[in-house]
Amino acid sequence: MEKFIKSPNLPEGKVSHVIVSNRIHSVVQELKDNFHISVTVPEALPEISGEERFHADMGVCHLGEDSFIVESSNKSVINMLKEKNAKHELCECVTAKIPMLNVCITGDKIICNKNKADKRILSYAESKGLKILHTNQGYTKCSSAVVYENALITSDRGIYELCRKNNIDILLISEGNIELSGYPYGFIGGCCGKLAPDVLAFGGRINNHPDHENIKAFAKNYGVDIISLGSENLYDIGGIIPVTEEMYNF
Repeated sequence: MEKFIKSPNLPEGKVSHVIVSNRIHSVVQELKDNFHISVTVPEALPEISGEERFHADMGVCHLGEDSFIVESSNKSVINMLKEKNAKHELCECVTAKIPMLNVCITGDKIICNKNKADKRILSYAESKGLKILHTNQGYTKCSSAVVYENALITSDRGIYELCRKNNIDILLISEGNIELSGYPYGFIGGCCGKLAPDVLAFGGRINNHPDHENIKAFAKNYGVDIISLGSENLYDIGGIIPVTEEMYNF
């Protein structure tokens, strides 16, 4: 049996279903074969021409528990949520300039560009008492790896300074060293996601990143192990969004 993950990005048990791009096939295969996790692959977003049109964190926002906002063309995700009886609202015309679903929810805080985020996300945050932290960065989910409640990793200086002012433990790493086709580099949040409370999985080999020792040490402070999916260089796949987890862990 399974249940929806209560707090976005922060499973309390072993993850049983994720939303993730299949642009790096080894990632999807390892999730299925080695971790026995079901996978939903999102469709390409019609208003975006770059590689990020395939990214889960561009077309889906998990608000918490069984509540989601999904780009309206994302039929595979919509059908999966319907099958699981999840509440979901549709979002129109996500673009590269206005990535309205790409927000970072961590514990009792949400980091986003309030001018670009879908207004329903902001309303939901206010209704749940989440503290909304504004940054000029529109891609806060891409830019932030959620390690633990109020513990993030980023290469974005603006997010780093914002977190330091708001009691979020934050590790600043160097820019680059993460691949993304069509761009000079990708982002740390876009190549990872949690598979369990104590497991953060990366798309590609974490040891190929020059800051891998600091990343592992930071995660270890919170009892979280870093694992690599595949042996390629780290690749920004648009994140791994955990949807459900096993209800019982034996």
